Amino acid sequence: MFADPSRITINAINKDLNRINQDSYGSEYFLREATQELQMKIRNTSYTSKAGALVDRHNIEVIQTIYATADAAAIVRKAYTVFENYRSDTDAGLLQFLNGFVAFATSANIQKLLNRES
Repeated sequence: MFADPSRITINAINKDLNRINQDSYGSEYFLREATQELQMKIRNTSYTSKAGALVDRHNIEVIQTIYATADAAAIVRKAYTVFENYRSDTDAGLLQFLNGFVAFATSANIQKLLNRES
């Protein structure tokens, strides 16, 4: 189980989101501050592929809403990632694959993506 609260760090500032819901295979975390709110959802589901294989699906989604002011409209930012794997896969092999994916998502590579590079 993930920690409660769960921490996300934005611009070197730790934000502790409290768990506000836990059901079946998912949790929701939330933090409201004077100028913004943060929401995080963690979900785990499964489905059967067209080939008949059982597939596990894991999702983390974070939404940041910066409240509107007299001078600026509200800003909503959303980021999420989804991992899918056949249930027959090994945890060790899957973890190595996912660690490689996460290692690729460096600040430099994300900046390239923001610059519409591909």
